Amino acid sequence: MQENYTTTYNHLSLAERQLIEKWFKEGMSRRQIAKLLGRSHQTINNEVKRGQVQQMDTFRAYHIVYSSEYAHQQYHKQRKKSIKNTKLDKLVLEKIIHYIKAKVSPEVIAKAKFNGQISYSSIYNWIYNGKLGLKRKDMLYPHKTKVIKTVSANPRVYGKSIEERPEDINRRNELGHWEIDTVVLTRAKNKVLLTLTERKSRLEIIRIIADKSSEAVNCDIYYAHAYSSWERGTNENHNRMIRRFLPKGTIKTTTKEVAQIEIWMNNYPRKMFNYSTPIQVYLGG
Repeated sequence: MQENYTTTYNHLSLAERQLIEKWFKEGMSRRQIAKLLGRSHQTINNEVKRGQVQQMDTFRAYHIVYSSEYAHQQYHKQRKKSIKNTKLDKLVLEKIIHYIKAKVSPEVIAKAKFNGQISYSSIYNWIYNGKLGLKRKDMLYPHKTKVIKTVSANPRVYGKSIEERPEDINRRNELGHWEIDTVVLTRAKNKVLLTLTERKSRLEIIRIIADKSSEAVNCDIYYAHAYSSWERGTNENHNRMIRRFLPKGTIKTTTKEVAQIEIWMNNYPRKMFNYSTPIQVYLGG
């Protein structure tokens, strides 16, 4: 039996509802379940009312029981109704604009900042319809024409291939394994950013180094293949987040500015963690 089950987000997940159903069948009380899930007793009471259904036993007698599947369906129906009724009033508008200018994506705004009370598709519609008064430069990733790169027939071998990386690391089951990359700010010979991303928690470390040479980056590394960005998807996603603040062509940046970006990224809610942050996941082990 799972003990001390805790959560960092507001609404019950399907997995939690399935645990509630399982524990009821095992004879647990609502207070016991609330304690195990780290929820209030009232939350469990409300959830049980939402998920009540009639079930017939082998003797053809009907009983009221809790169904996790039915409760989850009812929850989403209620959420859709609340989302449809949400209006873009002054308070909502100001809050959305504040977070977009703080480089937060519409999806994270909807889920983490409004607790799902508005949909991220509504935010996108308001942006494209001009209701938020935002310009192209305010968007995180304006569409650009992508340059197609060609791969050399004889690519340079830098070190151990990513194919040699142990499967335990690939599965992201434990803390302590890091992906490393460099972010070039300008084509001119200049300082670059060295990024280290912890694979399980996505915790980020960013440092300014002299250049992207192997001498400047002295670590035990499993190298990805040339132009194979899908082999280091976490790095690529994090580099895009850095570009929100330091777009290509940035000539200068400071240690203080880089530190602020690092703090921002480590406290940015992530969908993969049910909108917990990397620092929360890292500290939680």
